[in-house]
Amino acid sequence: MSTNKFFATSFTLTKLKHAITTAKSGQKCLVIPIDDNYLELITNEKGTAVYMQTDVCVKPEEDTNTNWGFVKQKLPPKIWKELGAEKAKEINLPFLANLKVFGKFEEINVVESEETEVEDDLPF
Repeated sequence: MSTNKFFATSFTLTKLKHAITTAKSGQKCLVIPIDDNYLELITNEKGTAVYMQTDVCVKPEEDTNTNWGFVKQKLPPKIWKELGAEKAKEINLPFLANLKVFGKFEEINVVESEETEVEDDLPF
C-alpha cells in the first residue's frame, strides 16, 4: 500500500515579462510576450498552442513555510541548445509556484487473484 500526495500550486504569471492593458470592453488583460519569456509556439494540424517548460522539485519533507517543493521555469531544449550551456545558465528564469500538500489518500489494497490451472488439449 502506498500513500499518494496531491499538491496545490498557484502560478505567479506576473513573474514573467508582461504588460497589463485594458481592452476596449474595459476588461483588464495580461499580455505575455512569447519570445521574451522563452515560451514555445507550436502550430500543427490540431491548431496553435503555447507551452512553457518547467521543472517541479518535490522535497522529502515540508519546509518552515509548509511547502513541499516548488515549480521553476526552464528553457525549452531547442532554445537551450541554440544558446549553449554557459549562456543558458546566465538566464534568470523565475520560480513560479510553491507546492503545498492539499490532500492525501491511501490506495485501495489490490487483492491478488489465485492462479488456477487451466486444462487444455494442446499437445505441448
